[in-house]
Amino acid sequence: MLSFPPEFDAAAYRSSYADLAGLRRSELKQHWRQEGRRGRRNATALESRDDLLRYLQPAGHLLEIGPFDNPSLEPLRGPGLQIDYADYLSRAKLVERARLRPERNPEAVPPIRYVLSEGGYDQIQQRYDAVVSHHCLEHQPDLIGHLLQVAGLLKPAGVYLFTLPDQRRCFDRYLPPSGLIDVVTAHLERRSRPPLQALVEHKCFTVTDWLQAPNPLDGVGLPTRALLEAALEEYQAHPYVDVHCWKFTNERFRRLVRQLVALAYLPATTSLRTYNLGNDFAAVLGFTPEP
Repeated sequence: MLSFPPEFDAAAYRSSYADLAGLRRSELKQHWRQEGRRGRRNATALESRDDLLRYLQPAGHLLEIGPFDNPSLEPLRGPGLQIDYADYLSRAKLVERARLRPERNPEAVPPIRYVLSEGGYDQIQQRYDAVVSHHCLEHQPDLIGHLLQVAGLLKPAGVYLFTLPDQRRCFDRYLPPSGLIDVVTAHLERRSRPPLQALVEHKCFTVTDWLQAPNPLDGVGLPTRALLEAALEEYQAHPYVDVHCWKFTNERFRRLVRQLVALAYLPATTSLRTYNLGNDFAAVLGFTPEP
């Protein structure tokens, strides 16, 4: 059975931030709950995504979704561990795509056991100790449907470990955050493609420099109108345009999971741990009772 570090470690939290040095343990925990997690502070000894992935080493079967040319599980490979990969495209098509982009490495594309464009998740009969994805969840048109599909791929006590961009620290910085109504509506519609709104947001109102760029909504004009019309044309011309469908912070995602459990869209036994990791946050989501 896989075991993950607690979200809050008082000693690690105190040692990481000089302004917390004089707080007692109870004060540290209160600070983390009320300010620290919301402010992107990290309350564990984890410093990177790789630190968290090492907790998967006792697993026997792992699946990574959407690795492209950067599979994160390869450092774990060893005797007794089976690692599989699933992606929307075949390895040959991923290699072809990588060769067109100088920042990509075609040689690093792993074997793709499951081509999701040719059978979806229903083709996967193996059950896994953990399913892993990075910057994948925010692209799913039906977030609830995706989580339930992954839940069906897990062994008892298995987990879904994924990382998401913190909306405040990526090109989505000025876009409205996603909430319960948005997520439930997409599920009720059985949405299978990003909506027009997501395409409009991405093409017209994201920023390349999230740290210094001004809010695009403060400078709209005729050039923006041209971008809007181009976004509509692209949406109408293509059955699927891959953009961010969802924008979250750690706190907003935690709240969403609690709401989905309350509405029985996720099992009552759902458990969630989250960790702030720089511009991303990581989540470990389980669907069966924790020991």
